[in-house]
Amino acid sequence: MELWKKQKKIGIAFCIFLSLMFLCTLISRAVYASKLPQITTKKPERTALMHRVEAEGIVQQGMEYAVNTLSGLRCRTVHAHVGDRITTETLLFEIDMEDLEEQIRDQEMTIQKLTLTIQEQEQNKNLAAGEKKTEQNRAKEDYDRAAESAQDNVDRAKEDLKSAQDALENLKQSPAAATPEEERQKTWAEYNAWAAKEQELQGNLKKAQAEKENADKKVKDLEAAGASADSKELEEAKASLEEAKKNLEKAEEEYNNHTSTPVSKPDYSSEDAEKAAWEEKKSSLESSIGAAERSLSDARKSRDDTLLDAKRRLDDSGKASAADNSLAINRLELSVLKEKLEKYQEVLRTGGRIYPESDGIVTRIQVSPGERIPDGAAIVYADLESPLEFHLTLTKDQKKYVNQGDTATLSLGKSKESVTVDYVAASEASPELFEAIIFLPQGVGTLGQSGLFTTETQTDVFNCCIPLEALYTDQNGRNYIYTLKEKSGILGPELAAEMVYVNVLDQNDKYAAIEEGVIDSETELIVSTTEPLSDRTIVRYKE
Repeated sequence: MELWKKQKKIGIAFCIFLSLMFLCTLISRAVYASKLPQITTKKPERTALMHRVEAEGIVQQGMEYAVNTLSGLRCRTVHAHVGDRITTETLLFEIDMEDLEEQIRDQEMTIQKLTLTIQEQEQNKNLAAGEKKTEQNRAKEDYDRAAESAQDNVDRAKEDLKSAQDALENLKQSPAAATPEEERQKTWAEYNAWAAKEQELQGNLKKAQAEKENADKKVKDLEAAGASADSKELEEAKASLEEAKKNLEKAEEEYNNHTSTPVSKPDYSSEDAEKAAWEEKKSSLESSIGAAERSLSDARKSRDDTLLDAKRRLDDSGKASAADNSLAINRLELSVLKEKLEKYQEVLRTGGRIYPESDGIVTRIQVSPGERIPDGAAIVYADLESPLEFHLTLTKDQKKYVNQGDTATLSLGKSKESVTVDYVAASEASPELFEAIIFLPQGVGTLGQSGLFTTETQTDVFNCCIPLEALYTDQNGRNYIYTLKEKSGILGPELAAEMVYVNVLDQNDKYAAIEEGVIDSETELIVSTTEPLSDRTIVRYKE
């Protein structure tokens, strides 16, 4: 029993402890949660974006007319003022007549001087043309003479060449007579054989004579020595003498028989001389032909060079002279001066009074009393009969949603008009701005009136559009959002802000269209917070 009471007390104490711990946990969670940033969330929507463009502008004249007069004249009086309504009978300004008359005198003197200069130039031009014609004629005559003379030289060279060629041909047709070499050799062989035989027989004859004389001397010597007639030695000597006589007779007979039919020594010197003369004449004629051919070639080259030089001189004589437009320029200048003089005289006839050509309102005055009239418009006035124009300036972002041909609303005072954008172009003053023009209907607006241009453009439907409050941009220009994610903490499940970088497709003043894939239609976006957030900051819903 006591044990049960003791256990009961322990259980009660444990319950009290658990209650205290639970109460402390609740207090801790309350304190922790009270310090967390409070947020509100929203899910992405599928919608189209509406872009509204508003821009102020001013009504300007649709068409302007310029009042022009001769620049350089002195203005005496200006009667018109900017903003004046004028008619064709309104006197705008007056010209100083004394200055105008002086300008006319100066103009007439300039015209007279220029006229004399033109007459002098025309006369010089005619003289130069005559000299040019004479030069061309002389160059043509020189060319003809040079061509004729050069051709004569060529013809003579041709004739010399033909004469030499004919002479050579005639010489070849009557060649010098000459014994053939074989016949010459045969004749020389016969002569040499005969001469050798003659020399041989002559030697035999001399030998026989010598033997006879020796034998005869021997006989005489023996007889003189007193040898007897029947002496054997004398008999032998006489026998030798008889034999020597017989041999001598035989040698004389053979020699006489051989020389009785002599063979003449061949002599071709005359033939050789005639042949040499013929060859020399042939060589001379061939040399003459070569010289004639060279002369003909030189004559032709000389003719070509002479004709080329003469042709160049002829061509040079026919070339146009250096361009000189001074005469034409002076004529044009004279024409302009005469037209200007006529305008001066027209102003003189009107008494120097300048009037507009139609009704309008003066918008700009460029002349001042006592000053020279500048070049360009002296006075500009707006035409009241032409429609007015509404001019406005658009920024680069506004231009994305305003194009030529778009329909818009134009508020002019208490009236509103549906208008069409007629012209859009980059501003010449600033590349970041654009000028737009709207042609107003007849009778709408007044000159200088201010107005408000309004237009709305709806985009295609985007699947992921978020409130603009949920979109942030970092220092590098990247866009990001905070999504709500649940995570585990020491006190249980917690809500955390998670930074997510996104790509913005389009946006207006309320919504931004986000590229799909990063978030979906069920993603909770943090659209407001009581404190600045960072990635993974613990947050709680706003109470």
